[in-house]
Amino acid sequence: MKKKLIFLLFFGLINTNLFLFAQRDERRRAEFEEFKEKRVEFITKAMELTTDEAKVFWPLYDELQAKKFELNQQLRRAMFEFRGNDRERKKHTENEYKEIVKLNVQFKVNEAKLDQDFIVTLAKVISYEKIFQYQQAEQQFARQMLNQRRER
Repeated sequence: MKKKLIFLLFFGLINTNLFLFAQRDERRRAEFEEFKEKRVEFITKAMELTTDEAKVFWPLYDELQAKKFELNQQLRRAMFEFRGNDRERKKHTENEYKEIVKLNVQFKVNEAKLDQDFIVTLAKVISYEKIFQYQQAEQQFARQMLNQRRER
């Protein structure tokens, strides 16, 4: 009887933890969706996009963000693996440090290339004035979000 009670208690704790993790993930997804909505609203307003321009701009922007996310994931996986060796108290060789530094630089180059390609594609459908407004809005939005986070 005591074993059953311990088992039920243990099972209940696991279910409670899973439920709490699910709630946290759901809350994070909702916060991220809210963040994306704010970004769309902010940038659309700052760029003074017409409905037709927005229909062209946002799918291109979303594609850029997806590519940047994948690129970032690749870097994060490599960094996690590299740091894993630190946690296991393994010493890195000079060549391993060289490779991780090169990977960081290559990430920045690839990200800049994505931005460059995005601008070339955008220039075919909207003016450079609007592209400049986009760049400024992106920076302003990032600063605004950072300031809000600091205030919390």
